[in-house]
Amino acid sequence: MNYLRIFPLLFLCVASVGEARHKRDGTNLPEREQEFAGQLSIRQRKVFCGQFNHSQRELAIKYAKGRGKDQCFTPNDAVGRVMEETGMSLAVKGRPESSDQ
Repeated sequence: MNYLRIFPLLFLCVASVGEARHKRDGTNLPEREQEFAGQLSIRQRKVFCGQFNHSQRELAIKYAKGRGKDQCFTPNDAVGRVMEETGMSLAVKGRPESSDQ
C-alpha cells in the first residue's frame, strides 16, 4: 500500500471534520457574532453559526436588540424568528423544538 497517497487523504478528512465543528461553534465568526452565539442554546447556536449567512446573523442580533420591530426578542427567540422568516426548522427526527431550550 502506498502511504504517500493515504496520508494526504487522511489529513484532508481530519481537517474537514475539524472545520465543520469550528463552523458550528462560532469560533470562525466576528467577535460580535461570537458573543451573541454564546447566549444561545446548543441547537440555536448550531443554526446561527453553521447555517445562517451573515445577513441572517445580523438580523437575529437586530431582533434581540429590539431594532426594526416593535418588540425585543431573547437571543434564542430571535434566531427562531429568522428561521421562521426563511422557512428553516429546528425539528430533528420527531423531537420537539423546545427540548434544548
